[in-house]
Amino acid sequence: MKLNKIIVCLSTSDEEREKMVEKLLIKFGFAKISSDARKIIASSPFDIDLASAYFVAAKTFNFRTSAITTQRLYEMALHGILVIVGAKKVPPEMEFMCEAYTITNFH
Repeated sequence: MKLNKIIVCLSTSDEEREKMVEKLLIKFGFAKISSDARKIIASSPFDIDLASAYFVAAKTFNFRTSAITTQRLYEMALHGILVIVGAKKVPPEMEFMCEAYTITNFH
């Protein structure tokens, strides 16, 4: 069941975040294998045209960088669009809009 939230892969390691995003893309049916998933992961949401995107998969995002981008990602998630981003942390005031995953969720 989709909770209509931004899915956040939390880790301080860039490699771990990317691996988690890959595994979630496979889980949600956007890729069959890791190498396919890597091809559709952007570096950050700023590299994606959010106005026309069918999904968002980005390995790095800082929620404090752009309030407008954060709001757009949340709106997309609310409308049922898959939004997966990697982050080092989620600010406490934005936790309500996120579903957090850590590396322990994948073992």
